[in-house]
Amino acid sequence: MIIERNLAPYIVYGEDPVLSALEKITANQAHIVFVVSEHGHHLGALSDGDFRRWLSGQDNVDLTAPCREVANTDSLTVASTESAHEIERLFRPGIVHIPMVDEQQHITAIAINRSDQFRIGRYTVSPDHPAVLIAEIGINHQGSVEMAKHLVDLAAEAGADVVKFQLRDMSALYRQSGTATNSGEDLGPQYTLDLLAKYNLSAEQLFEVFDHRKERDIDVICTPWDEPSVTALMDYGIPALKVASADMTNHALLTKMGSYGVPLVLSTGMSTETEIKQTVDVVRDTGAPFAMLHCQSTYPAPYKDVNLAYMQRLGELSQSPVGYSGHERGFHVPVAAVALGAKVIEKHFTTDRSLEGNDHKVSLLPHEFAEMVKRVREIEEAMGSGAPRVVSTGEMMNRVNLAKSLVAKGPIEAGQVISREDIDIKSPGRGLQPNSLQQLIGRTAQRSLASGDFFYASDLSDTVATGRDFTFNRPWGLPVRYHDVETLTENSTPDFLSSTSPIRTWSWTRLRFLATKSCR
Repeated sequence: MIIERNLAPYIVYGEDPVLSALEKITANQAHIVFVVSEHGHHLGALSDGDFRRWLSGQDNVDLTAPCREVANTDSLTVASTESAHEIERLFRPGIVHIPMVDEQQHITAIAINRSDQFRIGRYTVSPDHPAVLIAEIGINHQGSVEMAKHLVDLAAEAGADVVKFQLRDMSALYRQSGTATNSGEDLGPQYTLDLLAKYNLSAEQLFEVFDHRKERDIDVICTPWDEPSVTALMDYGIPALKVASADMTNHALLTKMGSYGVPLVLSTGMSTETEIKQTVDVVRDTGAPFAMLHCQSTYPAPYKDVNLAYMQRLGELSQSPVGYSGHERGFHVPVAAVALGAKVIEKHFTTDRSLEGNDHKVSLLPHEFAEMVKRVREIEEAMGSGAPRVVSTGEMMNRVNLAKSLVAKGPIEAGQVISREDIDIKSPGRGLQPNSLQQLIGRTAQRSLASGDFFYASDLSDTVATGRDFTFNRPWGLPVRYHDVETLTENSTPDFLSSTSPIRTWSWTRLRFLATKSCR
């Protein structure tokens, strides 16, 4: 279950015409909208079924009738204070969307009985959509607003769907008030704290970068490392939040993030399966839609530790979209992750891997990120839909050239019973395929064949195939090779014949002249 707080696609006003409700039902693909008063009070639901029932009772259908007259006023609602577990018990066949209302019956959110789809900005994360590709800029801006903007520009040019940053309130996050001079810390944490203090951008500086990315038509998400940062990002209007691997066990922060209802993208690095299960329960209780990213939080991650196959298990645990956040060198592992079903890919992004900081070492350069985008989209195209196997156009052409056919070994007269000795198997594959051999043996020939003539599907029938007259309301033609012109036009009169040669398309008169001339 998810709790959708973007109400616009699901709400119509009571005085709106029924036609407006039908248009919204078509647009949201949810088969339902909810009707509210001008003050936002819930009046009822209007589903496909409600509309059909209303329609059947009308002598003269008036699509300008107000929605309040059509709505089902006995539709189910639930208190906005109800827990996710209690709401889930109310779902049943036919009830997939339940409006959540406050004490004054204002709709505050809609509970939806699905967890496999949500949006990050303009992009849909779901099994049926392309993977969302995130360029993780993080703190690779080196504390410079201008460099951050430049990285946004480069990410957009490289084909990233989303850029990601990190926001920290240093005084709220670190026990030494965010100072970089704490001699009591071990060397590793002290080095990290020094970098963060040196390269941290304030919320106001990041928002300037966020505003800039609008000019480059690229979406943005951000990782808040503390509760003040969550509040700041929500006040700004960020469309989704990223949860760092380090905060997978920070249930208080997860609850704070989830309380806003925006989608969460969670990296699972440094976590045990038990901790992942606990986090799933915490996030699901908030009702926020989410995706879990498989992640190995070593910089760089050894390939032997990546364990990409765990993504499948992660999907089973979370019952949500899954993805991959990669810290290994190169981009071939994310491409493989997409082939395994990843719907979100996150890779660090930089202009120079020699810059100070761990993230640069595992980052992709702009041209590498662009190459990853290209390869991911190629893999997605190659994966297809799993539809039943058919012979493609290109395969059909090769099948003609390379496959074999059943042909007459010698002359066969009409009325003759065809024996195995009358049949040969030879290329090209223009006639019956060899797997029809046993069906052909013993049949009575309905036509005369010369030696080498192809057997066709019509030879497996007791009726003789004859031509029929066709008319079309537009010019028509056929692809042709020059030496086939005479044969193709013996019993047809196309308006044109086309060739794949540089001559392109020719009128029938011109092609007939060429074919006749070539035969002399």
